[in-house]
Amino acid sequence: MNKSEASKRILTLRRDLNRHNHLYYVEARPDISDQAYDAIYDELKRIEAEFPDLVTLDSPTRRVGGAPLKEFRSVHHIKPMLSLEKAEDMRELQLYETRVRKALEGANVEYVVEPKIDGVSIGLHYEKGLFVLGVTRGDGATGDDITANLRTIRDIPLNLGASTEHPRLVEIRGEVYMTEQDLLILNRELITAGQKPFENTRNATAGSLKQLDPAIVAKRRLHGVFYAIGATEGISFQNHIEELEYIEASGLPTPQAYKTCSTMDEAVKLAEEIKRQSDILPYEIDGAVFKINDAKQRDVLGFTAKAPVSAIAYKPKHWFKRTQTVLNGITVQVGRTGVLTPVAELEPVKLEGTTISRATLHNEDEIVKKDIRIGDTVTIERAGKVIPAVVEVIHEKRPKGTERFDLMKYVKGKCPACGAPVRRDPEFVAWRCENLQCPAQHTRRIEHFASRGALNIEGLGEVVADALVAQDICHEPLDLFNLTASRLSSLNLGTAQESRILGEKNAAKIIEALEKSRTLPLSRWLYALGIPDIGETTAHEIALVHKSFDEIAHSPILKARKLLAEKGEESKRISPRSRDNPPGNEAEKQHRQKLYVQLKAEIVELESALKPMNLDKVGPVAATSILDYFTSAHGSAVLELLKKLGISPGSGPAITDGQARWSDQIRGKIFVLTGTLKSMSRGEATELLRERGSTVTNSVSSQTDFLVVGENPGNEKTLEAKVHQTKIIEETDLLKLLGTEMSSKKPASRQQELF
Repeated sequence: MNKSEASKRILTLRRDLNRHNHLYYVEARPDISDQAYDAIYDELKRIEAEFPDLVTLDSPTRRVGGAPLKEFRSVHHIKPMLSLEKAEDMRELQLYETRVRKALEGANVEYVVEPKIDGVSIGLHYEKGLFVLGVTRGDGATGDDITANLRTIRDIPLNLGASTEHPRLVEIRGEVYMTEQDLLILNRELITAGQKPFENTRNATAGSLKQLDPAIVAKRRLHGVFYAIGATEGISFQNHIEELEYIEASGLPTPQAYKTCSTMDEAVKLAEEIKRQSDILPYEIDGAVFKINDAKQRDVLGFTAKAPVSAIAYKPKHWFKRTQTVLNGITVQVGRTGVLTPVAELEPVKLEGTTISRATLHNEDEIVKKDIRIGDTVTIERAGKVIPAVVEVIHEKRPKGTERFDLMKYVKGKCPACGAPVRRDPEFVAWRCENLQCPAQHTRRIEHFASRGALNIEGLGEVVADALVAQDICHEPLDLFNLTASRLSSLNLGTAQESRILGEKNAAKIIEALEKSRTLPLSRWLYALGIPDIGETTAHEIALVHKSFDEIAHSPILKARKLLAEKGEESKRISPRSRDNPPGNEAEKQHRQKLYVQLKAEIVELESALKPMNLDKVGPVAATSILDYFTSAHGSAVLELLKKLGISPGSGPAITDGQARWSDQIRGKIFVLTGTLKSMSRGEATELLRERGSTVTNSVSSQTDFLVVGENPGNEKTLEAKVHQTKIIEETDLLKLLGTEMSSKKPASRQQELF
């Protein structure tokens, strides 16, 4: 290949790679496999190595290059990157609108409503289409030059295209963010490496962009979304919508959820619609932004010292599900894995219609970082819409004489449940009880085993589990199957002085539920065992492709899943192009190349073998946890005991011909259940749907196919279903889809404590 031919081929390969990058990272619809992409990339790199004078800054091979920086260069913004004025309610928005209309002498105003992305603000400078500079917001006047780090983000194009019409300069502004899923992956990697995990996606994003080595940033799975034009030369826009259209046409992701309106009332309604759809957005939001569309009107309004007058951030308090209360005390609980978790004992307060009196404090490091003290007034929120958590301290309300909390001093170096020594777990930010026979761990394991999502042993809650362990009747969940009704009925749930006997009726219910649990599907049993990293959904996915515990324990599928991850890591380590572990000389490089090619071929073969198994939702961490559990002494003992007890759950009851006819309509569909069902519990309905190949989730999104509405349904889910145009069906419709009939039995009651 001569230089002319190489030049033409390089242009073709770069064009193809840029197109595939855009399809994969921006439009989320790749049209070639990773192996095919790698082949194009490797060919380009090979030709560029042969003709180095043809290498340019916008080549896809230049995304990670150069030695780590010693420090970031400070850059003065051509146009300041200002913050936004904020409004929390309609009154503040109306005051803003009055001020704007007065400045514009009563002219009509059109607003653009966008999500307010909770990321890290940046500006991208393109000169004649070529990405030349990336800057953080900094203090608004100056920021850090993080060009090398931003070049590693695949949905940021290095060149806006081959057109000759690109302006002399255009600065495109937006946010860098990380998804929740990618944060989980990153935190697991950090914990494995003995490093501290990030608390949230924003901190993870900011921490990643501060890395001086672009190679590290490239591994952090960052994304960008862009929504404004900053400095320009040679181009202008009549309104904000034109700016967004230009950004999108240039190949950068934009916040697709933007809309226009002409009144503040309409703007608020559009903002609330964005909030309802926030679960399906790839990034987290912390409000909405209202921008005046017309560029001339924006110029007339100008700026204050801190913010443009032409935009305002709407951050209503009701979006954030927070409230304040007083921290009356801190107690320490022991979980089923022995981890000591500090819990906030709060002055009871209402939050989202629920009275909250306790909240998680996560771990000792979190308490120290936030300087949380007994007596403080604190802000709490419903973390993940479920678990209340303390998020901040209101320091100005702190009473005099408070002391810093010391967990080790509080527990006196011993487990609060059994008195055994506790130690700092080197892999996690936690203290752990070293006593495997700790009664608190036994209690929590039995509680989990009997929970609704597991075997649903009605009546066997915390008090009963505590009594069984304390009175030396049960230590492990499977001990429950040795219980007799007579022994259980005499169980004292109180004290020696004030006894409270369980009684024959309640004992009979528990024994009946235990017998019924023997026939529950394999997925429920797998979840009930409390294996680390195995939640309900993962257990269901694993049970779909295995027939028994023995199959799971020796599963070639899970072994292949684990091996695939190991080979992937090994391929990164031995890659002849590795920057973290570069070859020492040319001979080693050649040797590595042979090993690398062989390893890649093995990976492709493994991926092909796994693909028909449809086990994409089960990651290597879960696969490893399962295999490690059943090869451990405890896991092996559990398998043996299950056999002795005659418990052999299968992957689920067979579907009759009639049921199969109906399941064809729902196989692969996504369901959400709300309200109380008359014919069965929601847990039973979930199992029936899963047996027929459906997926059941907790929240409505654009991907949801059916919302099943029972009695007293949740208003929020119903509203979200209407927003997403999800099909809403009643219980009778569900039963038809399931191929069954309405039962006359009473609905199963929620598992609750007997006393």
